[in-house]
This record gives sequence, structure tokens and C-alpha cells, in this order.
Amino acid sequence: MITANQSFTFHGYDEEDPLRPRSMDRPPSLPPDSPQPPDASLPFYDPSHALHLLQGISELRSEQKFFDMTVSAGEQDFPCHRTVLAAASLYFRAMFAGRLRESQAQRVELQQVSGPTLGLLVDFCYSGRVIVTQANVEQLLQAADLFQFPSVKEACCQYLEGQLDVTNCLEIQEFAEAYACRGLAESTKRFILAHMVALAEARELERLPWSRILEYVRDDRLCVDKEETAYQLVLSWVRADLPRRQHRLPELFQHIRLPFIRRYYLLAQVESDPLVYCSPACLRLIGEARAFQSCEYDRHDRPCERMRPRPSTGLAEILVVIGGCDQECDEMVTVDCYNPQSGQWRYLAEFPDHLGGGYSMAALGNDIYVTGGSDGARLYDCVWRYNSSVNEWTEVSPMLKAREYHGSTVLKGLLYVVNSDSTERYDHSIDSWESLPSMLYSMDNCSTTSCREKLYAIGSLEGKDKMIMQCYDPDTDIWSLVNCGQFPPWSFAPKTVTINGLIYFVRDDSAEVDVYSPLKNEWDKIPPMSQVHVGGSLAALDGKLYVSGGYDNAFELSGVVEAYDPEKRAWSTIGRLPQSTFWHASVSIFRQFMPHTQYSFDGPTLDNVHHERHTINLNRRRQHLHNHNLNEMHR
Repeated sequence: MITANQSFTFHGYDEEDPLRPRSMDRPPSLPPDSPQPPDASLPFYDPSHALHLLQGISELRSEQKFFDMTVSAGEQDFPCHRTVLAAASLYFRAMFAGRLRESQAQRVELQQVSGPTLGLLVDFCYSGRVIVTQANVEQLLQAADLFQFPSVKEACCQYLEGQLDVTNCLEIQEFAEAYACRGLAESTKRFILAHMVALAEARELERLPWSRILEYVRDDRLCVDKEETAYQLVLSWVRADLPRRQHRLPELFQHIRLPFIRRYYLLAQVESDPLVYCSPACLRLIGEARAFQSCEYDRHDRPCERMRPRPSTGLAEILVVIGGCDQECDEMVTVDCYNPQSGQWRYLAEFPDHLGGGYSMAALGNDIYVTGGSDGARLYDCVWRYNSSVNEWTEVSPMLKAREYHGSTVLKGLLYVVNSDSTERYDHSIDSWESLPSMLYSMDNCSTTSCREKLYAIGSLEGKDKMIMQCYDPDTDIWSLVNCGQFPPWSFAPKTVTINGLIYFVRDDSAEVDVYSPLKNEWDKIPPMSQVHVGGSLAALDGKLYVSGGYDNAFELSGVVEAYDPEKRAWSTIGRLPQSTFWHASVSIFRQFMPHTQYSFDGPTLDNVHHERHTINLNRRRQHLHNHNLNEMHR
């Protein structure tokens, strides 16, 4: 006898003889005089019970025992058990458990399904198995959706996903969306975006409705080797039915990343095209692209999707970290870059000279400029330029005045250097500096940024604790004092960066972050950082705020990099610096960081364009889609 205090493990039935239990662990025997608990229990579970039950029900069906109803479709009858259908499908459960006449009927005829397809579903109820083929997948998925067999529907989706190619993907996406197959619809869309060039070469792209071509062109995942290919795809779609589609070109043009089209191609091929040249809206977008390429457009201040390259082109916006000091306070001259798309760090060309302290750094287009600094004994007037296209540092014309602990920023394609007693401006096109009016009031340790085509300098009045903000207007060549009300309680000038018309202020001694809107003349706060970053660095990248390194709350040197997303109003830790660092500088630029894709509009076709295999053709939907597309084109 087994008592309640003993364990009993049941191992199911023997595989060779299902009616004979397997061996079980025998509990140790208790002394004969041990007290017996009054309420003995045996928790028991047979993991093979469900399988045996299903096998038994299937055998009853084979033996034609206990049938209590018949379902029919297409003049085919299927005797079955009402309980089995109700247990397998919520549709049949609602039919049989409610007050409908079918709940008592001995025979139920179903109109929206063929006999063979209904037979597959009935077989599935009794066996849990179904074979999906090219011949039955369309009708089976429709029936599984109607009669609520989600696992069968998912099996059909997996089959269709495995059969995707350029000859059927457009119909399969429409089919998947029509029957709410979200996973299949998304995977099909990814396939289409990855094979748009092949679709164009097979002339499948031409029959897309307006809404679809817009959906694909605006998607970041559109796989093209260069943005010129995206432009060619759009133009080929428009020209396939020019009278009805020409008026759609300006809206499609808004989603082409024109700033990343090569300059000569933009002029020789895009702007000179009659369809583009005759469209004022398209010409305005070309002007925007030219401003970006000449460094006059501030992508941080006015972010939009056109200023973000497609990942497939291999061009990525990266975070570049230069210099700083390590745990031993030794100066570092390493230059590292971080790609948010891959999460990887890479080394760039090391800084060729002694960085010292008090230098400033700014990005002008895809180049980086490091200005001034000191070695403790003398000030530097030298300026170094990092050319990202060749991964090389070169020295350019020195500043008019040697300086340290100054601010530098880029405004309308020119580099500005500001400190307490002087301001000067650098024109990279002629490699020349010019002197500008000094600020109205001298400031200690000022921070600078550009916002809405003006330059802002923030710091404390020289020799005083009072914080002020001054603004320089390049159009009038005049400095002015900004009456921005009560400042946050800063002990010294915070680091600043501009994103989408707002100036963000990150303090060294606090995790709090303040925001100022020059347009509204209002102060605000955002959620605090996860930690302080004493001696850390601040940069804008892809519309987000990146703060890196410095000393944390425990005054331990940190390598944490965290980013703030203004749309989500949330911080996230995105990684760590290659080495914990403080007093470093960081900026963002674009650089070829990933390999090119192998496809272009005029390049080689994909293998599966000519792949000889059985393809899925959703014939009944094809004519419907053709009519739908015609209606779309006439709108």
C-alpha cells in the first residue's frame, strides 16, 4: 500500500503494449507500525491520453460507429460526430451549441466550400493531419479561415511562403491581406521589397496600383544598390501608363532619397528629365537635395525620411568618437565609429597629432573638423579635417586665433568657432577663415549649436555665475541677447545639441535633460538619463540624442552609450564604447559601412525570375486584382 506521504511516478504505457503500464519507481517500504494518513491521494497524468483518444475517435469513424450527423458540400456527404466537429472548430461549436436549426439537424449542407476541401477539414478533425498542395492551398486556406481552423490556415500560409517568387508574390500579398494572414502578408512584403528590381525586369511592377507602389517606395527596406535605382523604378511605373500616372510623380518623388543620388546623376538624369523638369514640386525637392549635398541643409534640425539612406545601399549614419582620456587619464588618439544598424564598432584612421585638451569638434557634411586645443603650455590654432570618403586626416588652414575650450558648430555649410572674446567662420570650399563680430557679452565655457538657421551660444557671464544665451544671425551679421526667461539650475554650461527645432541641454552633474524651443521661447524637460555622464559626450544621430562615456553616479568611469528617442520620449541603452572614456568628442556622419547589394535596375536578374518550378497562381484573384488595378489607375 502506498501512503499519502510517499511519491508515485507514472511513466505512461509501454510502447510495445499500450495496455501495459511501464515500470514505475517503487517507493521505499515503511515500517509496519508507521501511521497511515486518513486521506491518501494519487495525482495522475497520462501524457499519451490525448493521442489515444484521437486514435480511438478516428477508429470509430473508420468503423462508422456512433455517427450522429452528416455534413455535405458539392454533393459529397461526410458522416461524422457532432462533438468532434464542435471540439475542433469554434465555427461548428457555435453552430451546434446555439439555437440555430443546424444544432438539431441530422444533415447540414455547407455552401461556401467544395466537397474535397470539406473532406480535408473533416479528416483533420479526426487525425490532426492535412496535406497542403499547390492544387488545394487556395481553397483550403479560404475554408480554414471561414470555418475557423487556425492551425490549418497557418499551415497554408507556411506553404505559400515557401512558394514565393516574382511571378506570384504580388497576388499572394493581396490574398494574404484579404484573409488577414498577417504573418504571410508581412513576409511576402519583405520578399517583394527585396526583389523589386526583378519584378521590374519581369514587368510585374507595371501593373501595381498607385497605393502599392507608394507603399513600397516609401519603405526603408526597399532593396536597391543605390538610390538611383529607386528613382528608375518609380519612373518606369509612371511611364508604363503615362497619361493616367504622370500626376502621381510628385508624391512618389517625396519618398525618393534624392540627397543620396550622385550629384552628376541628379543633374544629368533626374533634373533634366521632362517629367521632372516640368514639375515645380519635383524641382523643389531637387533643390533640397542640392542643399543637403552642399552641407547647407541641417538634417538634425530638419529631419525627414529623405535624409535617411536605405540600409541596402550600404550607406549608414554612424557615430564617430574621437580622443578623450582612459582610466589612467592617458590621452587617447583613437577614432572609433558605431553603426546603429549592425550594433558594431570599427576603427577609423587615428588622429595624426597630439590632441591635447580644450579642442572642439564638428561635422561638416561627411567630414569632421577638429579645431584648437592646448598641451597645457601653448594654445593651438591648427585645424584637422577627416575625409570620410578616403578615411584620412589632413591639416587645413589654421584659425585666425589660437584657442582652447571653445565651441564649434556648422550653419548653412560653414564652420563657426566661438569663444569668449572672438568669433570666426571657415569656408571649406576656399579653405579660408574670416573674422566675425564678437558676442555682446563674454562668456566662460560656452556651448554652441545651430537651430533654425541661427547660431546659439550658452554659458555663464565671464567671472560671474549668471547664465545667458546669445544668438548670432548670419543674414544680419549681428549678435543678440536671447530673452529666454528663467534658466534651469545649472552650475555651469551644459552640452548642447539640436534636434528638430529643439535645443537639448545635457548636464555633467545631473541625469536631468532640459529642452528649449526658440520658436515658442519655452523651456521643457524630458525623462532623465539612466545615469550621469560626467565628462561624457553628446551627439545627434538619426533624430535621436546620443550620450556616451564619462563618470557615472558612483564616479566610476563608464563606457555606456544611451540614446533618447523624441518620438517615444524614452531613453534606451544601445551599447558600450570600445573603451571607457571621458573628455572625448562625438559627432555623426554618413559613411559606407555595409556591403552593396548585388542588384540594380540595369544589372543581372535574380535566379528565381527564370526558376523552373511549380509556382502558385491564385487564378480566381488575378482577374479581380486586374480589375482593381484598373480602377485605381483611373482615380
